[in-house]
Amino acid sequence: VYKRQVLEGDLIHLRRADGRNLDYWLMVNPGGKEKGALVVFNPTKNDVSKTIAVPLYYSGLSDVAHVFTEEGVLGEFALDRQYRVDLEVRVPAEGWQVYFFKQP
Repeated sequence: VYKRQVLEGDLIHLRRADGRNLDYWLMVNPGGKEKGALVVFNPTKNDVSKTIAVPLYYSGLSDVAHVFTEEGVLGEFALDRQYRVDLEVRVPAEGWQVYFFKQP
């Protein structure tokens, strides 16, 4: 139920969908428990791993982000000077993955 707040937050398109590579967008809610949710979709027929620079400026996070998925905790990531974290995402063929960001 608490993840609903971030899913109803502001939407930031990070990469235009082209059907040839990962498509991803970020939802943010600085006032919620989860400050951000990165949704990544893989339209290809192959599993894809890629590092994405996730801009968290509008999430309200400023120093460190606690990152997790439905499967478990990925760890704490330090934000760089432009309020970004480099996150390696793994998305199955024709599937999707959601990464949540919150204050540690």
